[in-house]
Amino acid sequence: MPLRFDRLLLVAPGWLAFMLYLPALSHGFVWDDHYFLIDLPYLRDSELWWRQLFEPLFVSRNYFRPLPLASFVMEMRLAGPDPFVFHLTNLLLHAANTTLVVLLVRAAIPGGALAAVGAGLLFAVHPALVENVAWISDRFDLMVALFVLLALVGERRLSGAFARAAWVGTTFLLALLCKESAVVLLALVPLWQAMRHWTDAEWRPWRRDAWTRGDIAVWAGLLLALCAYLLVRYVALEGIYRNDSEMLRGGFLQHMLLIGKTVGWYASLALWPFGRMLPVHPATTPVALGDAWAWLGLTGLLAGAVALGWALLWRPAARRPALAVAMALAALAPVANLVPLTIGDNLVHDRYLILSVAFLVLALALLWENGSRRRLGAATAGAWALAAVVTVAGLLPHWQSNLTLWRWAYEAEPASRIARESYVAALVNGQRFEETVAIARVILADTPDIPSTTHNLALALAQLGQDGEGEHLARRAIRQYLDLYDKDEVRRRDDSKGRLDISESYNLLGYLLLRQGRLDEAERALRQSIALTPFLTRPHYNLALLRYERGDWAGGDAELAFAERYGAPDLAAAHRRAGNERKRALQNAAQS
Repeated sequence: MPLRFDRLLLVAPGWLAFMLYLPALSHGFVWDDHYFLIDLPYLRDSELWWRQLFEPLFVSRNYFRPLPLASFVMEMRLAGPDPFVFHLTNLLLHAANTTLVVLLVRAAIPGGALAAVGAGLLFAVHPALVENVAWISDRFDLMVALFVLLALVGERRLSGAFARAAWVGTTFLLALLCKESAVVLLALVPLWQAMRHWTDAEWRPWRRDAWTRGDIAVWAGLLLALCAYLLVRYVALEGIYRNDSEMLRGGFLQHMLLIGKTVGWYASLALWPFGRMLPVHPATTPVALGDAWAWLGLTGLLAGAVALGWALLWRPAARRPALAVAMALAALAPVANLVPLTIGDNLVHDRYLILSVAFLVLALALLWENGSRRRLGAATAGAWALAAVVTVAGLLPHWQSNLTLWRWAYEAEPASRIARESYVAALVNGQRFEETVAIARVILADTPDIPSTTHNLALALAQLGQDGEGEHLARRAIRQYLDLYDKDEVRRRDDSKGRLDISESYNLLGYLLLRQGRLDEAERALRQSIALTPFLTRPHYNLALLRYERGDWAGGDAELAFAERYGAPDLAAAHRRAGNERKRALQNAAQS
């Protein structure tokens, strides 16, 4: 095959990956995007962003991910809160990761250009990656995959022990600064190195020659990078790890069943994702001892481990595909609930499959390259890829907005806590107030102690002019939030999203009291809101209106200026316009 054509062929999967997701460029912000980029100014403001990089994410005190946040800061400074730029970055990252998968397979099969291209195509179109690419806030997984794949490709292609060690150590550190799950590189690198020596009848030569080949130097680079990361993490978070999981592991056997069910679920999504991709996959924990799917998953996991061990020890010809499958399983380790994950309502997440899919297509390429029925394998892979393209095209429109995303999730999984709460929030933010009231009342009739749904019902009623019931529900939402956080002192102190939620409810209460002319009560509520989340701009705007009502023009101007300074551009403009109109109306009334 001519060299130029060979190189063009190798970049084709990356080009397809980019083109397949072009519709996402017209999508807006969804889910946590609003928290990162719209509601609060931490990544927009030139005085606040540096401090935010070294703060934990709102989901968990254990989430320390400064590099993806830094990428958001750069995009925000480049183009403001324009979702196009953020989506474009995600598409470029997906194309880069796809190209790296091609290079990874090519490194494992030096003469296998067609196998590498086929593996890249399967990775590019896999439906499990829709969440990674279409959701801006999953930049974390895209970037960790980028640096992990760069580490492995560089480890194979670079010559010289020092160069390999420096490259792998540096990319490992960068991956860790994107997401904690990058720690799996400690297992991936030895497995990847072992793939070079698959022809050895014994494993002892591989271990014996590790020093002369420079493999041990690479391992030392990994350990140095890990130590540097842990030091930075400890200083930033004032600790390494805190248990904040909402998931219940139960007894030892229940925990094993939880792991088996999780891995089995991921395996089924990776192999047959059609019609099964969703932003939520809820499950009840602890896992019941009679859960047949959990037992099936645990049995499959144990049988797979035995099969891999047999292939590695007794079938030299099967070693390299077995090692690639072992790499796929290792990539799942951080999300397999060995340590239960933070979000208790979601057992698995589509986005966590990104690295496992990369190593699964590597395993398939190795099997195909050495197989005897290559035409049948290629035809099967082609049919699967075509079905995947159709599936991705059908999934992308769901990620267009919060309303489309959460209507889809709620209709598919109405029992999911995340889907229910997010759908109600999407409805009220989409100004579909009557629909919000109807859905929220149904949800609260079934599960009355959901503070976010109570808050959004109160907000919808306020917009419909039902201030009395809205005030009652806003107060109830505040009590529910306070009851929730009073049970967990660490969470109350560290959970910035929790403080934001309570702050929003105090702001809503202040707004309703202000509309009723109860200015002293309104001011107390608004100041409580500001104390919880100082840079949330809505309570500052409402406090500006309150000061104008009292004739305190200077005080009102100061609060309005703060709301303009730290608000997202569209919201800041709306606050400026409405605030000045209200001020002029009150001044005219005072003069007449």
